Amino acid sequence: MLKQLACNMTGLKEYSEGRTTFLTADVEEHTAEKGQPTTDMPVFYNPRMRINRDLSVLFLRAYMEKNDMKLFCEPLAGSGVRSLRYLNEIPGEFNGLLCDVNPMAIETATKNLDKHGFLDRAQVLHGDAKILLLTESRGKRFDFVDIDPFGSPVPYLNAAIQSLNPRGGLLGLTATDMPALCGVYPRVALRKYGGLSTRAPFTHELAVRLLLGRTYSIAAMNGCSIKPLGILSTDHYIRAWIHIESNKTESNKQVDSIGMIRLCRSCQHAEVYSLRQSGSSEFLHEQENCPADTAIAGPLWIGDLYDSKTLERTVKLHELDPEAYHKRVRELLELMTEEQTLVRFPFMDIHDVCDAYNLPSPKRSDITDVLIAKGYQVSRTHFRPTAIRTDAPVREVVSIIKDLIGE
Repeated sequence: MLKQLACNMTGLKEYSEGRTTFLTADVEEHTAEKGQPTTDMPVFYNPRMRINRDLSVLFLRAYMEKNDMKLFCEPLAGSGVRSLRYLNEIPGEFNGLLCDVNPMAIETATKNLDKHGFLDRAQVLHGDAKILLLTESRGKRFDFVDIDPFGSPVPYLNAAIQSLNPRGGLLGLTATDMPALCGVYPRVALRKYGGLSTRAPFTHELAVRLLLGRTYSIAAMNGCSIKPLGILSTDHYIRAWIHIESNKTESNKQVDSIGMIRLCRSCQHAEVYSLRQSGSSEFLHEQENCPADTAIAGPLWIGDLYDSKTLERTVKLHELDPEAYHKRVRELLELMTEEQTLVRFPFMDIHDVCDAYNLPSPKRSDITDVLIAKGYQVSRTHFRPTAIRTDAPVREVVSIIKDLIGE
């Protein structure tokens, strides 16, 4: 089969990520015109997604410390670098199935597996991802499925969830269709993700919650519950690691985690409420005579974004070999750890708050110190360097800012 699919591969170049080397299309050659990788490449590979893959290695290792993992699937494998790193950098006797519709990708992924001696542990198949997820999992379900498409992962969600071990499996999802998820095309978000997106200071958090909300709806349709273990928002994409389990009772309870988020762009007040709440209460603005420029997003996931134990194990694993990962990974994990207990409060961007109230912006750390002294909870967030999460109302934050600037 592979001989039939083989083609003359030119322009291959060796790259390195983590502790793994691999062959793929020459990125510099194919990005000279547009400045970034595109689907026109003979075999798609994007070096800017390294942090995604670094954290995926760490989260999978942390997951495997408490869960069995015998077989994983990467149905959109490309050059196979993601699966190759799993096999090469994570201890264990697990196997992998790689799929791609591109014959050149099949040949490249096979070369990479052969280069590292993994052809006895991984199989590479040519074909449609959705069909292969369903057919190849009938004999043995997957313990981990990693969906990393160019665009939205939603078209693959139903097949991916059905292909997972019903006793519990890990689902990795990447989405790069940020204009739809971040409020540029809210109708597209409603069509794809089942909820409206909107422009807001915390729009990337809304993007993550829309993805999780869609994942829940499809998992629930299949009698499964979800448990987000971690999420990532950086550069031009979002990422989520989600434990999926066949559990109708828990899935019924999680209906309360589907809701809406409202924001007044004028006073910066945000409200989160579940669809299970009886009606929607009157929106309480943070200042008198507010022009009520209110935006709404959802339905989406309003529950937790992290699992504290998984995140703790991930941090410890990074500390064992920090040089194997991108230098940003350490800070991202620190920020995730800091914000995990406050994710029920949409973050406030200090610059946006100051712009809304026509105030100069003091240091974020000064605001944080005063909030803590007043007894409020507060944290940074990995979403934005100028933002905080806090249980303090916006009016309290504004009052602190005015005191700090002497107004």
